[in-house]
Amino acid sequence: MIRKTLSRLAMRLMVIKGNGSLRHLEKASKAPMDENRALLMKIIRTNQSTEYGRKYRFHEIKSIDDFRRLVPASDYEDYAPYMERVKNGEKNVLTASKILGFSRTSGSSGVPKYIPATDASLKAYVKYTWTRALALGAKALQAQGKSYKPGRGVFLSPATNECLPNGMPCSNIAEIGAREYGMFYPFILTVPTRKLFDMHDGDYIYNIYRFALADEDVTFIFSVFFSVNVSQLAYLRDHWKLIVDDIEHGTINEHIDLKPETRKELSALIRPMPERAAYLRKQFEQGFDETLFKRLWPNLTVLCSIGNASFKPAADYVRSFAKGIPFDFSIYGASEGLIAACPELETTDMQLLTDSCFFEFLPADTYEGGTALQTLTLDQLKVGEKYEILITTQAGLYRYHLKDVIEVKGFRNKCPLISFVYRKGQLFNVAGEKFSEEDARNTIEQLEKAHGITVDHWLFYQDDSVMPNRYALVVESDAPLDWDGCIDELEGYMGHFNKRYTSQRAKAFIGRMVIRHQQPGTHDVWAAQCISRGASAAQIKPVHSLDNPEKREFFLQRMKDIN
Repeated sequence: MIRKTLSRLAMRLMVIKGNGSLRHLEKASKAPMDENRALLMKIIRTNQSTEYGRKYRFHEIKSIDDFRRLVPASDYEDYAPYMERVKNGEKNVLTASKILGFSRTSGSSGVPKYIPATDASLKAYVKYTWTRALALGAKALQAQGKSYKPGRGVFLSPATNECLPNGMPCSNIAEIGAREYGMFYPFILTVPTRKLFDMHDGDYIYNIYRFALADEDVTFIFSVFFSVNVSQLAYLRDHWKLIVDDIEHGTINEHIDLKPETRKELSALIRPMPERAAYLRKQFEQGFDETLFKRLWPNLTVLCSIGNASFKPAADYVRSFAKGIPFDFSIYGASEGLIAACPELETTDMQLLTDSCFFEFLPADTYEGGTALQTLTLDQLKVGEKYEILITTQAGLYRYHLKDVIEVKGFRNKCPLISFVYRKGQLFNVAGEKFSEEDARNTIEQLEKAHGITVDHWLFYQDDSVMPNRYALVVESDAPLDWDGCIDELEGYMGHFNKRYTSQRAKAFIGRMVIRHQQPGTHDVWAAQCISRGASAAQIKPVHSLDNPEKREFFLQRMKDIN
């Protein structure tokens, strides 16, 4: 009872805080360049005595033009030597702020990048993720003449709780946040302790649902990507009887894979709940239909996750169980920094967060790596145009090529509303793995080397006909190979070159890949078609992904087999 009372208080405070974030978004939209310029000057002043600041004469920077003149645009490779020192605990190198942890993400060829997080960069995520989503959900209820009933939320994404040898957190931004704000988690989330459920502790999906289903007052569900929801819905369909039985008897089934210490800790926190179990059993027996979520949790107010671009099929699938529950398509961010957030529910157009990073832009159709061009500021962007983003962060990255390309969808007052379009060199991002063309090329070359063959033509595409989505490799080749027998081998190579692919496959966020075969001559016909429309033979590049509707229609209609 004490926890429930404290939870209601905490959730009301989060809605209040979220309303403040929404008011700030509205205010910032009226003078976004003023706020973004002020943020840049604050970052420069704060870090002018760092090694990086001294090297690039931060003390001389009084304007955006000075900043662009004195500080070079950068890639991760420019920071790698510094980052090793920062990881080892050296201070005042890239930022004067205390480093709270590192987000680790795959770089090219699977070489990890380590991105520092500070209190300021972490607070941006807190400000614009859960609290903003909760406030939007509460506003939606108010617009319907209903009152918000505060209750805890479900966090679906697993933790890894990995650290550097010196004990510094090194995983992702959510886990760094868990270290800083974990004391509040039992009051705002259905997790019973300050720790997020760790995938290394055993069956973390069971743990999530064991406590989420027992809580009748759940008001929001959050995951990083909607593909996470898809795989976990499959688990729930297969295991709900076991979970409900455990809720009824106050137990954790002996067949559930858990570390003994985790089992002991969780067992001490549960009690028999026969009435709740009876209610749940009735709802599940009614079936997995569009009313499922609302029947399980009548106070569910909002579903929050990233669902644009390649995640849209997963979002559409989740919606088939969530009638009447608004979707918040959340944020657009990366390990390097938080870029934008949705100012409204049910839209994937996101407002630039001018108090999170300082932004510069390069036209996507004219910029080539290594070419020095004058960057644009956010007040120079045009609707319908695509741009590559450079960010200067509150955690030690300056004029950093994020390698993301966005499209300007419109403006909210004077602030651009953007949508992520693609990542340079990236083919897929089914579940946050960011599989690049380089990863794909290395995979095929490794297969060729292992079997002494040549694969004449190949391409990958995201197969959204199944849930969870999977990769499909399409080959046009006479190579003597048992292709279906090579699937596990290929997935091994894919995981070697992209560690996140292996991780997301293990969590069932991505399905097992499939191999299909192209009709002979398909790629030659495509090339001839391009030439007939005026392209020169020298301009025609091999097709390795179906990155537009025309390619998708052309190549998928010319398949020898559909498995």
